[in-house]
Amino acid sequence: MLLKKSILFLTLLLVSTTAFSQASLKKVNLSGKIIDKESSIPVEFAVITISKSDTKKVVNGGTADANGNFNIELNNGNYDIKFEFPGYKTQEKLDQNISVDTNLGNILLEAESNQIETVVIRSEKTTVDIKLDKKVYNIGQDLMVKGGTVSDVLGNIPSVNVDAEGAISLRGNENVKVLIDGKPSNAISVNDALKMLPADAVDKVEVITNPSARYDAEGGAGILNIILKKGVTPLIVK
Repeated sequence: MLLKKSILFLTLLLVSTTAFSQASLKKVNLSGKIIDKESSIPVEFAVITISKSDTKKVVNGGTADANGNFNIELNNGNYDIKFEFPGYKTQEKLDQNISVDTNLGNILLEAESNQIETVVIRSEKTTVDIKLDKKVYNIGQDLMVKGGTVSDVLGNIPSVNVDAEGAISLRGNENVKVLIDGKPSNAISVNDALKMLPADAVDKVEVITNPSARYDAEGGAGILNIILKKGVTPLIVK
């Protein structure tokens, strides 16, 4: 008699445990839509990864369709949900209690901001534009000095000479007016200032050997107008 009661008790316990387990592991649907944060365009085929919040074990997942929608069936519980796609920052929703059918709404993925530096490709060879009142040297690699300065560039231009002290002369005459982007320098020593500017800051050099009346008497030998690349702003110009 006692044995029969024990068997009956164990049977009832097993049935109730199974019923409780089935009730606690109810199937639910998790849905939503994955879109681009800026444009609101659907991110098709974005990947959804679902992990248990406590163990971090991956238990389910899927991909968004062509319209960015997803619908995943899983057991109710607490989950960490991850959304990712190449070119976008990963989006996560942690410790989400999914006990009933749940729609997460729009999941906004933000594009990764890869800052690409502008690369200026300099011509290998310097070209010269000859105009009525000047020669314009478009500086190429052949006039560049690795780790050099603007003074080094000037010293490589025909008819221009730069001595060891940095003094500039044009066709042997030191009475030269130096302009930076068409403006006179306010530096105490222009020669020293040019030694501080890197060579690769120069875009063009205009050599004016017969200055017009708009230039003052200074620079009887001529004028050197150093044109810098866009974005370069030296602290030696008025």
